[in-house]
Amino acid sequence: MARQYSAKTFLRNVPNALLKEYFDRRGVDLGFNWGMLHETDVNPIFVAMENLAEGVRSEIDSDFAMINDLACEDGTIAILEEAELWNDDWSDLFGGMKNAYERAMWTFLNNPKRFRVAGCFHEMDRVGGWRRRFVGNYLESRSDEESLAAFEKSLRLFYRRQGRGRFCHVDVYLRQHPERHCYFAYPEDYASTDIGYDDHGRFQHRARRSAFEIIFVYRPEEGLLELRARGNKRQIAEMEEIFCKTILGLVQLPDDGRVPFDLAVLKDASFPFQTDPADRVTSVHVRLLRFDVPGPLRRRITVSAETSDMAPRALHQLLNDAINQSRMPLSGLHVSQAKLRFTFEPPNGDRPKTLTFDVTYPDRCTLRDDQHDQIAKKCLKEWGIARA
Repeated sequence: MARQYSAKTFLRNVPNALLKEYFDRRGVDLGFNWGMLHETDVNPIFVAMENLAEGVRSEIDSDFAMINDLACEDGTIAILEEAELWNDDWSDLFGGMKNAYERAMWTFLNNPKRFRVAGCFHEMDRVGGWRRRFVGNYLESRSDEESLAAFEKSLRLFYRRQGRGRFCHVDVYLRQHPERHCYFAYPEDYASTDIGYDDHGRFQHRARRSAFEIIFVYRPEEGLLELRARGNKRQIAEMEEIFCKTILGLVQLPDDGRVPFDLAVLKDASFPFQTDPADRVTSVHVRLLRFDVPGPLRRRITVSAETSDMAPRALHQLLNDAINQSRMPLSGLHVSQAKLRFTFEPPNGDRPKTLTFDVTYPDRCTLRDDQHDQIAKKCLKEWGIARA
């Protein structure tokens, strides 16, 4: 979800010098002397923007909303990560700036390519709902024009069956620590019609054909393909196969029998949840377990509790109270979903960082891709929960 954009808040936090540079580059004269404005004196700028033509104002708001999205700590980290890939060390430069708004605006003005890629990284880091499966370790991840053209064509054909996807564009980025090959695909979506006004204030219907985003991530060290896309099980498998054939050069979608997630160990109330001290994880708690009951009818039992350091076994105690295990032993129940909560040691005496996420059998996880989520993914692997 994008950060909430407020024009006045944005203008108040971006230095006037950078705002002036932005408007000068666009060739927009707001009709006042910038030298007479004090910092945070946003009303003259806001009023002047309101008087611009509707089309120009919309373009400016669109730019400012994108910059606003990266005007946060995570956005700064994403920008620095992309700069590091190109051996650009902006840490001292950024350290001298007054806030994340200045850092984001400076990047937008001075290196729009780094800004655009950082925006994609930031999007990866904050979205969940990933599907994952094992496809093979250290496969060649292609990014040549021929392979990307074949990938785009296959995605177009896939979505044409749904009445959309006439066009498709794919961007490719490399992320490190750990190594990830990221493919952002943008197929054309269904046509839609907006009701609005043109530059002359005429009320009208305007047709629009937008794109939607699909993210494919290949992790060579783990041999994993992660996919964030909408679709049922068959559609997801078909998209995975398209990627494996066109980008990884496989003949077909591999199936080595691995189930991405196995949650059985969470039945054990005394499971140790061992972590690396360097990861600064202070506690891990199970806050929800969902069990599938075997039998001809689909039956489920969901147990949740506010576990904490004061009551680390609260959920399992409730589980013992709720289920008559002489009639329905835990060994016969299948854990199909769990909610886990990680607490991290805070830096510099700040408040502890918490991370709560769901893991659903066989292949769904709401973990994202930022620093703390990467630690959680590593832990799931070490505990035997992530099997692929």
